[in-house]
Amino acid sequence: MDRLENRTNIERIALIAISAALYAAAITVTAPIPTPWGVGHFRPGVVVPALFALISTPMVAGVGAAMGTFIGSFILSLFGLSNPILSLISGVPGNFIAFYLLSYLSSRYRSLSSFITSSLISLFIGNLIAAFGVLLYYSTVIPSWILWSIEAKLSVILGLTLFWVATMLPFVIVLTPILAEALTPIISNVNSKILRKIELTRTDTRSKIIYSSLTVASILVLIYVAATLTPIGDILFAKVIKPEYILWVKILILISGLITLAFGLTTSITLRFESRKDDSGIRALRV
Repeated sequence: MDRLENRTNIERIALIAISAALYAAAITVTAPIPTPWGVGHFRPGVVVPALFALISTPMVAGVGAAMGTFIGSFILSLFGLSNPILSLISGVPGNFIAFYLLSYLSSRYRSLSSFITSSLISLFIGNLIAAFGVLLYYSTVIPSWILWSIEAKLSVILGLTLFWVATMLPFVIVLTPILAEALTPIISNVNSKILRKIELTRTDTRSKIIYSSLTVASILVLIYVAATLTPIGDILFAKVIKPEYILWVKILILISGLITLAFGLTTSITLRFESRKDDSGIRALRV
């Protein structure tokens, strides 16, 4: 029993280390692309902890993401592109919560439609925590931030949150299930208490996939409309230091919604085609 427990612990530590290393490497690749607020980065590398959230346990996913973001931040700080202390206050707790929650929800509701919805919920909560951490840090070290109005502080929190969610969500929703499915044959051949096989599309219906992707896409499109056509946009971007990036952030929110919808529709059509193909094969066997 002790040997089995020791093996499980070693496996857990190894998976956390692999996740953290891959995530840190992915972070450094896109770090030069900043946010309009001058803090934080474009981060499609969240696919790494999202993948571990699907194929492993919540603790592996959460700790791996937290360690990965800190290691990545430390490496980037050597080039003046990040701040490890800020990462401890902002990125570490935000990443831990986001991917712990995503793994927990994915383990309970093992379907593609649930994964799409869970991704939006998890990324929003995690990035909201990270954005609040950014405000907390800069309000401590920069006196002018302390004097900001509540509205200005909320605009930074919501703006950063929406930026990160909109730029992370398409990569997580589209790439993570594909990678997880590709790893399923390998995981099946591994005697592991931690790794789990994922067959999301086979435990779902086409209508549920379309509904969940349409729901998430609608939310993102509504955010785009609000940010573009209403005064909400002026509030969200009131404190940006790079106004030239505002337009492409708004466009990214719209693109994120459209990609989510396109992914749901494409997956649904693929499932329908495979279902018809299987039915044809069954009829042929009967004949």
